[in-house]
Amino acid sequence: MERKVLLVGLLLTVVAVALFIVERNRTTTPDAAKSALGVKEPSVPAIRGKPAPDFELPDLEGAKLRSSDLKDKVLLVNFWATWCAPCEIEIPWFIDFDNNYRSQGLEIIGVSLDEEGPEKVKKYITEKKVTYKIVMGDEKTAEAFGGVIGLPTTFLVDRSGKLYSMHRGLVGKAIVENELRELLGLPKKAEETTPASWTR
Repeated sequence: MERKVLLVGLLLTVVAVALFIVERNRTTTPDAAKSALGVKEPSVPAIRGKPAPDFELPDLEGAKLRSSDLKDKVLLVNFWATWCAPCEIEIPWFIDFDNNYRSQGLEIIGVSLDEEGPEKVKKYITEKKVTYKIVMGDEKTAEAFGGVIGLPTTFLVDRSGKLYSMHRGLVGKAIVENELRELLGLPKKAEETTPASWTR
């Protein structure tokens, strides 16, 4: 008799616990569910929404490029140098962005921090067939953008002149491209899948 009571009590306990779990899952908010699963929402960069600094920098021919001349454009401002290996990797990406999105309002500005002067930079970008604007930067310009502590460093600026994001070092092409597409009002580009043959 006592054994039957014990078994019935145990069964009722199991049923009660199961019902509690079902009800709790039913009332759990999406945010709580994500938190429980360890899913983190993407963080918003601290610089987002802050005004981008004004600048006036010479191009490789000595003509001044002013930020005020680039109103209503989405800007990619890339601090780089000819001696920077990761910068070299980015150049073909930026050429692609320039070719694909310039007509939709993108302007890419490569800010060279080479100390040897524009002649060396001019030779380098000719060899790399760079299509976007290149200007000569300095420490003052880097400080205006909050300090450039390593190369490459890339800033994205929206059409209203507000900073959107900053990337220190080399990041994936798709990350930058999808941010640009968002600023240009274009749908996110589907991520490329790795062919099965590459994983063997």
